[in-house]
Amino acid sequence: MAQEKVTARALGSEGQGIADLNSGKVVFVEGLLPGETALVDIYEEKSKISYASIIKRDNDSPSRVEPLCPNFGKCGGCSLMHMDRDLQLEFKSSKVRDVLIRIGRFDESLIDGVFEKICDGKDPLHYRNHMQYRISGQKIGFKARKSNEFVPCDDCLLEYEQIAAIRRSIEDVFRDHPTDMFSALTIRGSRRTNEFLAEFVCESGRPHELLIRDAQKYIDSADLMNKLDFVKGILLRISPDKASQRQRSGKRVVLQGVDHYHEILNGKKFRVKAGAFFQVNTEQAERLYDQVKTHARGSRILYDLFCGTGSIGICCADEDTRLFGIEVSKEAVDSAKVNAELNNMSNAEFVAKPAERFDFDDLPVPDAIIVDPPRKGMDIALINKLKKIAPQKIIYVSCDPGTLARDLKYLCSDYEIRSVRPFELFSWSEHVETVVQLSRE
Repeated sequence: MAQEKVTARALGSEGQGIADLNSGKVVFVEGLLPGETALVDIYEEKSKISYASIIKRDNDSPSRVEPLCPNFGKCGGCSLMHMDRDLQLEFKSSKVRDVLIRIGRFDESLIDGVFEKICDGKDPLHYRNHMQYRISGQKIGFKARKSNEFVPCDDCLLEYEQIAAIRRSIEDVFRDHPTDMFSALTIRGSRRTNEFLAEFVCESGRPHELLIRDAQKYIDSADLMNKLDFVKGILLRISPDKASQRQRSGKRVVLQGVDHYHEILNGKKFRVKAGAFFQVNTEQAERLYDQVKTHARGSRILYDLFCGTGSIGICCADEDTRLFGIEVSKEAVDSAKVNAELNNMSNAEFVAKPAERFDFDDLPVPDAIIVDPPRKGMDIALINKLKKIAPQKIIYVSCDPGTLARDLKYLCSDYEIRSVRPFELFSWSEHVETVVQLSRE
Protein backbone atom coordinates (compact mmCIF):
# COMPACT_ATOMS: atom_id res chain seq x y z
CA MET A 1 0.00 0.00 0.00
CA ALA A 2 1.02 3.66 -0.41
CA GLN A 3 2.78 5.89 2.09
CA GLU A 4 1.96 9.55 2.60
CA LYS A 5 2.57 12.37 5.09
CA VAL A 6 -0.61 13.64 6.78
CA THR A 7 -1.66 15.96 9.63
CA ALA A 8 -4.54 15.00 11.92
CA ARG A 9 -7.28 17.62 12.21
CA ALA A 10 -9.74 15.83 14.51
CA LEU A 11 -10.52 12.54 16.27
CA GLY A 12 -12.77 9.77 14.94
CA SER A 13 -15.38 7.91 16.97
CA GLU A 14 -12.83 5.33 18.15
CA GLY A 15 -10.15 7.90 18.94
CA GLN A 16 -8.22 7.64 15.65
CA GLY A 17 -6.74 10.74 14.07
CA ILE A 18 -8.71 12.07 11.09
CA ALA A 19 -6.58 13.50 8.28
CA ASP A 20 -6.86 14.24 4.56
CA LEU A 21 -4.82 12.54 1.86
CA ASN A 22 -3.47 14.44 -1.15
CA SER A 23 -6.33 12.92 -3.16
CA GLY A 24 -8.85 14.55 -0.84
CA LYS A 25 -9.94 11.23 0.65
CA VAL A 26 -10.32 11.06 4.45
CA VAL A 27 -7.91 8.75 6.26
CA PHE A 28 -8.21 7.38 9.81
CA VAL A 29 -4.85 6.96 11.55
CA GLU A 30 -4.75 4.99 14.79
CA GLY A 31 -2.69 6.72 17.48
CA LEU A 32 -2.40 10.14 15.75
CA LEU A 33 -3.64 13.16 17.73
CA PRO A 34 -4.98 16.44 16.32
CA GLY A 35 -2.15 18.72 15.23
CA GLU A 36 0.34 15.87 14.81
CA THR A 37 1.99 15.19 11.46
CA ALA A 38 3.24 11.73 10.51
CA LEU A 39 4.33 9.55 7.65
CA VAL A 40 1.69 6.84 7.47
CA ASP A 41 1.21 3.49 5.78
CA ILE A 42 -2.20 3.24 4.10
CA TYR A 43 -3.13 -0.39 4.69
CA GLU A 44 -6.82 -0.35 3.67
CA GLU A 45 -8.71 1.72 1.13
CA LYS A 46 -12.46 1.97 0.66
CA SER A 47 -14.46 4.08 -1.76
CA LYS A 48 -14.65 7.15 0.48
CA ILE A 49 -12.23 6.56 3.36
CA SER A 50 -8.88 4.92 4.08
CA TYR A 51 -7.13 3.48 7.12
CA ALA A 52 -3.48 3.94 7.96
CA SER A 53 -0.88 3.25 10.63
CA ILE A 54 1.96 5.52 11.75
CA ILE A 55 5.44 4.90 10.35
CA LYS A 56 7.13 7.98 11.81
CA ARG A 57 5.62 10.89 13.73
CA ASP A 58 7.14 14.36 13.20
CA ASN A 59 5.82 16.12 16.29
CA ASP A 60 3.92 15.53 19.55
CA SER A 61 0.63 17.11 20.55
CA PRO A 62 0.64 18.86 23.96
CA SER A 63 -2.07 16.34 24.89
CA ARG A 64 0.13 13.31 24.19
CA VAL A 65 1.33 11.37 27.26
CA GLU A 66 3.44 8.28 27.74
CA PRO A 67 1.08 5.29 28.11
CA LEU A 68 1.16 3.77 31.60
CA CYS A 69 0.63 0.24 30.31
CA PRO A 70 3.47 -1.65 28.56
CA ASN A 71 0.85 -3.53 26.52
CA PHE A 72 -0.64 -0.32 25.10
CA GLY A 73 -1.53 -0.83 21.45
CA LYS A 74 -1.54 -4.61 21.80
CA CYS A 75 -4.72 -5.45 23.74
CA GLY A 76 -7.82 -3.36 23.13
CA GLY A 77 -8.63 -2.31 26.68
CA CYS A 78 -6.81 1.06 26.83
CA SER A 79 -7.08 2.53 23.34
CA LEU A 80 -6.81 6.14 24.59
CA MET A 81 -3.89 5.82 27.00
CA HIS A 82 -1.72 8.04 24.77
CA MET A 83 -4.07 10.99 25.48
CA ASP A 84 -4.10 13.07 28.65
CA ARG A 85 -7.29 13.02 30.71
CA ASP A 86 -8.49 16.42 29.49
CA LEU A 87 -8.38 15.33 25.85
CA GLN A 88 -10.08 12.02 26.65
CA LEU A 89 -13.00 13.77 28.35
CA GLU A 90 -13.23 16.40 25.61
CA PHE A 91 -13.21 13.63 22.97
CA LYS A 92 -16.05 11.73 24.67
CA SER A 93 -18.18 14.84 25.20
CA SER A 94 -17.65 15.89 21.58
CA LYS A 95 -18.52 12.40 20.35
CA VAL A 96 -21.91 12.51 22.08
CA ARG A 97 -22.61 16.10 21.00
CA ASP A 98 -21.56 15.54 17.39
CA VAL A 99 -23.66 12.42 16.78
CA LEU A 100 -26.76 14.11 18.22
CA ILE A 101 -26.27 16.86 15.64
CA ARG A 102 -25.07 14.71 12.75
CA ILE A 103 -27.20 11.55 13.16
CA GLY A 104 -30.05 12.89 15.29
CA ARG A 105 -30.34 16.04 13.13
CA PHE A 106 -30.82 18.21 16.21
CA ASP A 107 -30.04 21.90 16.06
CA GLU A 108 -26.63 22.82 17.50
CA SER A 109 -28.05 25.57 19.69
CA LEU A 110 -30.63 23.17 21.16
CA ILE A 111 -27.99 20.56 22.04
CA ASP A 112 -25.61 23.17 23.46
CA GLY A 113 -28.44 24.52 25.60
CA VAL A 114 -29.14 21.16 27.28
CA PHE A 115 -25.64 19.65 27.25
CA GLU A 116 -24.02 19.17 30.68
CA LYS A 117 -20.37 18.69 31.59
CA ILE A 118 -19.18 15.09 31.46
CA CYS A 119 -19.10 13.37 34.85
CA ASP A 120 -15.51 12.20 35.38
CA GLY A 121 -14.45 9.43 37.74
CA LYS A 122 -12.28 10.11 40.78
CA ASP A 123 -9.80 7.35 39.98
CA PRO A 124 -9.32 6.22 36.36
CA LEU A 125 -7.22 3.18 37.35
CA HIS A 126 -8.28 -0.22 38.70
CA TYR A 127 -11.97 0.55 38.26
CA ARG A 128 -13.24 -2.62 36.52
CA ASN A 129 -15.19 -5.11 38.64
CA HIS A 130 -15.56 -7.51 35.70
CA MET A 131 -12.67 -8.87 33.61
CA GLN A 132 -12.70 -11.27 30.67
CA TYR A 133 -9.49 -13.07 29.80
CA ARG A 134 -8.24 -15.53 27.24
CA ILE A 135 -6.21 -18.60 28.23
CA SER A 136 -3.30 -19.82 26.11
CA GLY A 137 -1.16 -22.68 27.37
CA GLN A 138 -0.84 -21.98 31.07
CA LYS A 139 -1.00 -18.18 30.69
CA ILE A 140 -3.94 -15.82 31.22
CA GLY A 141 -4.18 -12.69 29.07
CA PHE A 142 -6.21 -10.89 26.44
CA LYS A 143 -7.13 -11.12 22.79
CA ALA A 144 -5.16 -8.55 20.80
CA ARG A 145 -6.93 -5.52 19.40
CA LYS A 146 -8.50 -6.39 16.02
CA SER A 147 -6.96 -9.87 15.89
CA ASN A 148 -7.02 -13.24 17.66
CA GLU A 149 -3.41 -12.98 18.77
CA PHE A 150 -2.86 -13.73 22.47
CA VAL A 151 -1.45 -10.94 24.67
CA PRO A 152 -0.10 -12.08 28.08
CA CYS A 153 -1.25 -10.08 31.10
CA ASP A 154 1.36 -9.30 33.73
CA ASP A 155 -0.30 -6.29 35.31
CA CYS A 156 -3.51 -4.73 33.99
CA LEU A 157 -4.23 -1.19 35.15
CA LEU A 158 -7.99 -1.60 34.74
CA GLU A 159 -8.71 -4.68 36.86
CA TYR A 160 -9.46 -4.54 40.59
CA GLU A 161 -6.42 -5.44 42.69
CA GLN A 162 -8.39 -8.39 44.10
CA ILE A 163 -9.13 -9.62 40.58
CA ALA A 164 -5.43 -9.37 39.71
CA ALA A 165 -4.59 -11.47 42.79
CA ILE A 166 -7.15 -14.12 41.79
CA ARG A 167 -5.81 -14.18 38.22
CA ARG A 168 -2.23 -14.68 39.41
CA SER A 169 -3.28 -17.47 41.78
CA ILE A 170 -5.04 -19.28 38.95
CA GLU A 171 -1.92 -18.97 36.78
CA ASP A 172 0.10 -20.49 39.63
CA VAL A 173 -2.32 -23.42 39.69
CA PHE A 174 -2.06 -23.79 35.90
CA ARG A 175 1.73 -23.92 36.22
CA ASP A 176 1.57 -26.67 38.86
CA HIS A 177 -1.38 -28.50 37.25
CA PRO A 178 -1.16 -27.93 33.46
CA THR A 179 -4.40 -28.28 31.49
CA ASP A 180 -5.73 -27.35 28.05
CA MET A 181 -9.34 -27.76 29.12
CA PHE A 182 -10.21 -24.06 29.36
CA SER A 183 -10.05 -21.33 26.69
CA ALA A 184 -11.21 -18.28 28.63
CA LEU A 185 -11.81 -16.97 32.14
CA THR A 186 -14.14 -14.38 33.63
CA ILE A 187 -13.55 -12.92 37.08
CA ARG A 188 -16.05 -10.49 38.55
CA GLY A 189 -17.09 -9.26 41.97
CA SER A 190 -17.14 -6.48 44.53
CA ARG A 191 -14.33 -4.88 46.50
CA ARG A 192 -16.96 -3.45 48.83
CA THR A 193 -18.13 -6.89 49.94
CA ASN A 194 -14.93 -8.77 48.97
CA GLU A 195 -16.98 -11.39 47.13
CA PHE A 196 -15.84 -12.65 43.71
CA LEU A 197 -16.68 -15.31 41.13
CA ALA A 198 -14.30 -17.16 38.82
CA GLU A 199 -15.89 -18.63 35.69
CA PHE A 200 -13.90 -20.89 33.37
CA VAL A 201 -15.00 -21.17 29.75
CA CYS A 202 -14.81 -24.37 27.72
CA GLU A 203 -15.35 -24.13 23.96
CA SER A 204 -15.15 -27.87 23.26
CA GLY A 205 -17.92 -29.65 21.40
CA ARG A 206 -17.68 -32.76 23.60
CA PRO A 207 -20.81 -33.88 25.51
CA HIS A 208 -21.63 -31.53 28.37
CA GLU A 209 -21.64 -34.22 31.03
CA LEU A 210 -18.07 -35.20 30.15
CA LEU A 211 -16.84 -31.60 30.20
CA ILE A 212 -18.49 -30.98 33.57
CA ARG A 213 -17.05 -34.20 34.97
CA ASP A 214 -13.52 -33.37 33.81
CA ALA A 215 -13.70 -29.76 34.99
CA GLN A 216 -14.96 -30.85 38.40
CA LYS A 217 -12.17 -33.40 38.67
CA TYR A 218 -9.58 -30.73 37.80
CA ILE A 219 -10.92 -28.19 40.31
CA ASP A 220 -10.98 -30.82 43.05
CA SER A 221 -7.54 -32.31 42.33
CA ALA A 222 -5.92 -28.85 42.16
CA ASP A 223 -7.71 -27.82 45.39
CA LEU A 224 -8.43 -24.58 43.55
CA MET A 225 -11.11 -23.13 45.84
CA ASN A 226 -8.75 -23.11 48.84
CA LYS A 227 -6.06 -21.31 46.82
CA LEU A 228 -8.22 -18.37 45.74
CA ASP A 229 -8.77 -15.51 48.18
CA PHE A 230 -12.13 -13.70 48.05
CA VAL A 231 -13.69 -16.25 45.63
CA LYS A 232 -17.17 -17.43 46.66
CA GLY A 233 -17.88 -19.55 43.61
CA ILE A 234 -16.12 -21.36 40.77
CA LEU A 235 -18.21 -21.96 37.66
CA LEU A 236 -17.92 -23.57 34.25
CA ARG A 237 -19.51 -22.07 31.14
CA ILE A 238 -19.75 -24.33 28.10
CA SER A 239 -19.83 -22.19 24.92
CA PRO A 240 -19.06 -24.45 21.94
CA ASP A 241 -20.25 -22.13 19.14
CA LYS A 242 -19.36 -18.62 17.99
CA ALA A 243 -22.74 -17.12 18.94
CA SER A 244 -22.56 -18.28 22.58
CA GLN A 245 -18.92 -17.18 22.80
CA ARG A 246 -19.77 -13.73 21.46
CA GLN A 247 -22.80 -13.35 23.75
CA ARG A 248 -20.99 -14.96 26.71
CA SER A 249 -23.85 -17.42 27.03
CA GLY A 250 -24.13 -21.20 26.99
CA LYS A 251 -24.58 -23.83 29.67
CA ARG A 252 -23.40 -22.52 33.04
CA VAL A 253 -22.83 -24.82 36.03
CA VAL A 254 -21.44 -24.29 39.53
CA LEU A 255 -18.38 -26.42 40.26
CA GLN A 256 -17.84 -25.18 43.81
CA GLY A 257 -19.44 -22.53 46.01
CA VAL A 258 -22.24 -20.28 44.79
CA ASP A 259 -23.26 -18.67 41.49
CA HIS A 260 -23.53 -15.09 42.73
CA TYR A 261 -21.81 -12.28 44.62
CA HIS A 262 -23.16 -9.23 46.45
CA GLU A 263 -22.55 -5.57 45.63
CA ILE A 264 -23.39 -2.37 47.50
CA LEU A 265 -24.60 0.46 45.28
CA ASN A 266 -26.12 3.75 46.45
CA GLY A 267 -26.68 2.19 49.85
CA LYS A 268 -28.63 -0.73 48.35
CA LYS A 269 -27.55 -4.36 48.38
CA PHE A 270 -27.59 -6.40 45.17
CA ARG A 271 -27.11 -10.07 44.42
CA VAL A 272 -25.41 -10.41 41.04
CA LYS A 273 -25.46 -13.80 39.32
CA ALA A 274 -22.61 -15.02 37.14
CA GLY A 275 -24.32 -14.37 33.80
CA ALA A 276 -26.21 -11.19 34.69
CA PHE A 277 -25.33 -7.73 33.39
CA PHE A 278 -24.02 -5.25 35.95
CA GLN A 279 -22.15 -1.99 35.41
CA VAL A 280 -18.39 -2.61 35.40
CA ASN A 281 -17.53 0.67 37.19
CA THR A 282 -19.34 0.64 40.53
CA GLU A 283 -18.31 4.10 41.73
CA GLN A 284 -19.29 5.83 38.49
CA ALA A 285 -22.50 3.80 38.24
CA GLU A 286 -23.54 5.38 41.53
CA ARG A 287 -23.13 8.86 40.06
CA LEU A 288 -25.01 7.86 36.91
CA TYR A 289 -27.86 6.42 38.98
CA ASP A 290 -27.99 9.62 41.04
CA GLN A 291 -28.56 11.54 37.80
CA VAL A 292 -31.34 9.16 36.73
CA LYS A 293 -32.93 9.39 40.18
CA THR A 294 -32.94 13.18 39.97
CA HIS A 295 -34.79 13.03 36.64
CA ALA A 296 -37.27 10.38 37.89
CA ARG A 297 -37.96 12.03 41.25
CA GLY A 298 -41.64 12.35 42.11
CA SER A 299 -42.77 9.46 39.89
CA ARG A 300 -45.51 7.42 41.52
CA ILE A 301 -45.47 4.83 38.72
CA LEU A 302 -42.04 4.02 37.23
CA TYR A 303 -41.11 1.60 34.44
CA ASP A 304 -37.56 0.27 34.17
CA LEU A 305 -37.06 -1.29 30.73
CA PHE A 306 -34.03 -3.50 30.00
CA CYS A 307 -33.81 -3.59 33.80
CA GLY A 308 -31.24 -6.39 34.12
CA THR A 309 -30.84 -7.21 37.82
CA GLY A 310 -33.08 -4.25 38.72
CA SER A 311 -30.29 -1.99 39.90
CA ILE A 312 -31.35 1.31 38.27
CA GLY A 313 -35.01 1.04 39.20
CA ILE A 314 -34.34 -0.10 42.76
CA CYS A 315 -31.84 2.73 43.29
CA CYS A 316 -34.13 5.36 41.75
CA ALA A 317 -37.56 4.45 43.09
CA ASP A 318 -38.88 6.49 46.02
CA GLU A 319 -40.55 4.78 48.99
CA ASP A 320 -44.03 5.33 47.56
CA THR A 321 -43.09 4.52 43.93
CA ARG A 322 -44.52 1.46 42.21
CA LEU A 323 -41.74 -0.03 40.10
CA PHE A 324 -42.23 -2.30 37.07
CA GLY A 325 -39.12 -3.84 35.52
CA ILE A 326 -39.08 -5.54 32.12
CA GLU A 327 -36.10 -7.64 31.00
CA VAL A 328 -35.61 -10.35 28.37
CA SER A 329 -33.31 -12.50 30.55
CA LYS A 330 -35.14 -14.75 33.02
CA GLU A 331 -31.91 -15.18 35.00
CA ALA A 332 -31.60 -11.42 35.39
CA VAL A 333 -35.28 -11.08 36.38
CA ASP A 334 -34.85 -13.78 39.03
CA SER A 335 -31.97 -11.71 40.41
CA ALA A 336 -34.05 -8.52 40.26
CA LYS A 337 -36.79 -10.13 42.35
CA VAL A 338 -34.23 -11.23 44.94
CA ASN A 339 -32.73 -7.73 44.96
CA ALA A 340 -36.11 -6.14 45.61
CA GLU A 341 -36.52 -8.46 48.60
CA LEU A 342 -32.99 -7.69 49.84
CA ASN A 343 -33.93 -4.01 49.91
CA ASN A 344 -37.40 -4.53 51.44
CA MET A 345 -39.22 -3.32 48.33
CA SER A 346 -42.73 -4.74 48.30
CA ASN A 347 -43.85 -2.37 45.54
CA ALA A 348 -41.64 -3.74 42.75
CA GLU A 349 -42.60 -6.22 40.03
CA PHE A 350 -40.32 -7.74 37.39
CA VAL A 351 -41.27 -9.59 34.21
CA ALA A 352 -39.06 -11.70 31.92
CA LYS A 353 -40.06 -10.68 28.39
CA PRO A 354 -38.65 -8.61 25.50
CA ALA A 355 -39.78 -5.03 26.06
CA GLU A 356 -40.88 -4.62 22.42
CA ARG A 357 -43.27 -7.61 22.80
CA PHE A 358 -44.63 -6.72 26.24
CA ASP A 359 -48.29 -5.68 26.55
CA PHE A 360 -48.09 -2.49 28.60
CA ASP A 361 -51.90 -2.20 28.65
CA ASP A 362 -51.83 -4.55 31.64
CA LEU A 363 -49.86 -2.01 33.71
CA PRO A 364 -50.88 1.35 35.21
CA VAL A 365 -49.82 4.39 33.17
CA PRO A 366 -46.35 5.53 34.29
CA ASP A 367 -45.16 9.00 35.20
CA ALA A 368 -41.69 8.15 33.91
CA ILE A 369 -39.96 5.37 31.98
CA ILE A 370 -36.27 4.51 32.30
CA VAL A 371 -34.74 2.74 29.30
CA ASP A 372 -31.23 1.26 29.37
CA PRO A 373 -31.00 -0.71 26.10
CA PRO A 374 -28.00 -2.68 24.82
CA ARG A 375 -25.57 -1.15 22.33
CA LYS A 376 -27.95 -1.73 19.40
CA GLY A 377 -30.50 0.65 20.93
CA MET A 378 -34.28 0.27 20.86
CA ASP A 379 -36.50 -1.48 18.35
CA ILE A 380 -38.78 0.91 16.44
CA ALA A 381 -41.77 -1.10 17.68
CA LEU A 382 -40.79 -0.30 21.27
CA ILE A 383 -40.27 3.40 20.48
CA ASN A 384 -43.80 3.53 19.04
CA LYS A 385 -45.12 1.83 22.18
CA LEU A 386 -43.39 4.40 24.39
CA LYS A 387 -44.96 7.24 22.41
CA LYS A 388 -48.37 5.57 22.75
CA ILE A 389 -47.93 5.11 26.52
CA ALA A 390 -46.96 8.81 26.62
CA PRO A 391 -45.33 9.18 30.05
CA GLN A 392 -44.41 12.71 31.10
CA LYS A 393 -40.71 11.73 31.21
CA ILE A 394 -38.44 9.24 29.48
CA ILE A 395 -34.93 8.84 30.89
CA TYR A 396 -32.64 7.20 28.32
CA VAL A 397 -29.40 5.60 29.54
CA SER A 398 -27.17 4.85 26.56
CA CYS A 399 -23.87 3.03 26.03
CA ASP A 400 -23.72 3.94 22.32
CA PRO A 401 -24.06 7.57 21.15
CA GLY A 402 -24.93 6.56 17.58
CA THR A 403 -27.99 4.46 18.42
CA LEU A 404 -28.95 7.02 21.09
CA ALA A 405 -29.07 9.76 18.46
CA ARG A 406 -31.09 7.56 16.10
CA ASP A 407 -33.66 6.68 18.79
CA LEU A 408 -33.97 10.27 20.03
CA LYS A 409 -34.75 11.40 16.49
CA TYR A 410 -37.84 9.17 16.54
CA LEU A 411 -38.84 9.96 20.12
CA CYS A 412 -38.56 13.71 19.67
CA SER A 413 -41.59 13.89 17.40
CA ASP A 414 -43.45 13.74 20.74
CA TYR A 415 -40.77 14.73 23.27
CA GLU A 416 -38.25 17.47 23.98
CA ILE A 417 -34.70 16.94 25.18
CA ARG A 418 -34.24 18.63 28.56
CA SER A 419 -30.83 17.30 29.59
CA VAL A 420 -27.87 15.41 28.09
CA ARG A 421 -24.97 14.34 30.29
CA PRO A 422 -22.11 12.03 29.33
CA PHE A 423 -20.53 9.81 32.00
CA GLU A 424 -16.98 8.49 32.09
CA LEU A 425 -17.52 4.84 33.02
CA PHE A 426 -14.78 3.37 30.85
CA SER A 427 -11.58 5.34 31.44
CA TRP A 428 -8.82 4.94 28.81
CA SER A 429 -11.23 3.42 26.27
CA GLU A 430 -13.32 5.10 23.56
CA HIS A 431 -16.64 4.12 25.19
CA VAL A 432 -18.91 6.62 26.91
CA GLU A 433 -22.23 6.36 28.75
CA THR A 434 -24.90 9.04 28.41
CA VAL A 435 -28.05 9.97 30.36
CA VAL A 436 -30.75 11.94 28.53
CA GLN A 437 -33.94 13.31 30.02
CA LEU A 438 -36.92 13.70 27.69
CA SER A 439 -40.16 15.48 28.58
CA ARG A 440 -43.45 15.67 26.70
CA GLU A 441 -43.90 18.92 24.85
